[in-house]
Amino acid sequence: MTQTTSNSREGLQFFGRISASVSHEIKNVFAVINESAGLIEDFTLMADRGMPIQPDRLKSAANSIQGQVRRGDTIIKNMNAFAHSTDEAVRELDLVEALDLTVALTTRIADMKQIRLTSGDCQAVSLVTNPFDLTRLLHSSIVAALDCMQAGDTLVIGLKSVSGGASFSLSAPGKDAPLKNDESFSPLAQAMNASVTVDEDTGTSELRVLAATGSK
Repeated sequence: MTQTTSNSREGLQFFGRISASVSHEIKNVFAVINESAGLIEDFTLMADRGMPIQPDRLKSAANSIQGQVRRGDTIIKNMNAFAHSTDEAVRELDLVEALDLTVALTTRIADMKQIRLTSGDCQAVSLVTNPFDLTRLLHSSIVAALDCMQAGDTLVIGLKSVSGGASFSLSAPGKDAPLKNDESFSPLAQAMNASVTVDEDTGTSELRVLAATGSK
């Protein structure tokens, strides 16, 4: 297998994992909507039998459906943005938006590990890069950090501009630095001129990404 074929397959596998995760989230949304709709149906059957309908319970079921519709809309928008990350090989990218999208796409994994995932201090930074590969790199680094953490921990991700690129900080308040190295995603990191450093004094790991080669 050539390196190009290997990278293509790994990218396709990543796209598949994200798609599968999103489909599970949407399925959960439908399940809650179906449950709430069933409650409303039960209330109408009770009314047909002359039993009074409790407005608060009816309103709660309707609010639940509306909330799940909003949740589903957000999930679909995130999936749409992720799908469009493959449109261009290289372009100038808003890294705050890219980080927010990656956090949203990774939250389900964090939830399964009972770890809170949140964005910290983020400077407005733009970078010429491959949008899909950057999402994959950020996702891989976050997952590697989560693998070193425990239930109840919080992973905070920040962003700042550095010379020639950007720095993503990963820290877990009160804990050691969560990301020790780039071993699990080393080939991708090398391909993107990215590197991981660790500051044990502050308990912070840093993922530094440089602009795509040849960009100004």
